[in-house]
Amino acid sequence: MTEHQRIKRATRNLFFFTGSEFVGTIGAHIYMFGIGLFVLGLTGSATSFAITILCSMLPRILLSPIAGHFLDRLPKKPVVVISHALMTLTMVVVLLYTLTNGLSLPVIYLTSVLLAVFATFSGIGLTAAIANFVDEARIQRAVSLTQSSTSLGSILGPILGGVMYGFFSIEVFLLCHAVAYAITTILEANIHFTLFKKPATEEENATLAKTPSMFSSIKDGALYVKNHNVLFAIMTVALWVNFFFVAMAVGLPFIIIEVLQASSQQLGLIEAMLGVGTLLTSIYISTRPEFQKPIRNVRLGLLSLGIVFALMAVPLLISMPALAFIGFYMATGFMMGLIMVIINTPILVIIQKTTPESYRGRVFGLLEMLASGISPIGLVLYGFLYDIVSPQWIILITAGLLFLVTLYGLRASRVQDQPLPAEKAPALQKVPGSISS
Repeated sequence: MTEHQRIKRATRNLFFFTGSEFVGTIGAHIYMFGIGLFVLGLTGSATSFAITILCSMLPRILLSPIAGHFLDRLPKKPVVVISHALMTLTMVVVLLYTLTNGLSLPVIYLTSVLLAVFATFSGIGLTAAIANFVDEARIQRAVSLTQSSTSLGSILGPILGGVMYGFFSIEVFLLCHAVAYAITTILEANIHFTLFKKPATEEENATLAKTPSMFSSIKDGALYVKNHNVLFAIMTVALWVNFFFVAMAVGLPFIIIEVLQASSQQLGLIEAMLGVGTLLTSIYISTRPEFQKPIRNVRLGLLSLGIVFALMAVPLLISMPALAFIGFYMATGFMMGLIMVIINTPILVIIQKTTPESYRGRVFGLLEMLASGISPIGLVLYGFLYDIVSPQWIILITAGLLFLVTLYGLRASRVQDQPLPAEKAPALQKVPGSISS
């Protein structure tokens, strides 16, 4: 295959990849919206709804490192495609069962667990394979288009779900989810997963041979991240940012509804602006040249996020009419969506470019586990704090902590934008803190 043919095939891969992410996301959001209302209507219990969410979260937390281990040893395409095919089969079986016996709470819980298990393998596998099916010059575009397609899906999904719930039964939601997964499976089956895959070096093969057990392999992946200055710094800061971002996720509804006495429709409008900011910025970045100084972009993005987050306290400190604070929070929501893309895109590109193929599954598995695991802790802690502390102080203190974490974790003496040596399987020693420009 000539280089021109490979670039053309990479464009085709990018189309199928973006399409699969959009269809899968919109199908998942329609299903989650419908199943959430169904559970609340069936039980009238917020606890039952929370258990449904927990069933979707726990498998990701527990299985992400294991999925990373297997994805570093098995061909990624079969794992991704089979996982999505099993998700399709799961929804078809649940649909047939519901048509015969009706949908019950235990079936919903079991379905949530199975979908989360399969989604963990497919999600990590697809993300870890981006650098293999897209040329290096367009990795940033692939990451940006993924964020734009998932953002659009997350905006449209609840809207369509809300319209559908008033007209259709829960069986239609199950059917839509099954169809979405089937389309996603077909699209991913058409991706050439090894188009730009580099052959394993002798050192990489030797590393894999030395870690035959799953536990040793996962430990080796964690040690690689720990001993790589850039990845360790990026993932540590990303972990704390994910934790602090929960303060916004928990605090915004509390502030808008309980403190400022606005309506749920106004809250929905404010939250929608977060998705709009993410969508528009992702599309814009996908058309731009690659970030030349990604660490600097991440650093400035995090500091800007701290400023915007601190601004959320302004309507709590200064009296504003309803129209003014709604407009103010819509603007801050849009800015947060914009800034999160500016932060996330370089981080994902850095991980793609600085991680050898033989470690990429475990690195993304570790990132998924940490990101998924820290959110429940943040939800519990900030939920408790908002009940006993004035929200403006929580916001300002969290913004200050975000500043400190960024300035310390990404200080220039620790990580900086410099060319990265050629990719190779690392020995377990300190890897220079530098990245590809």
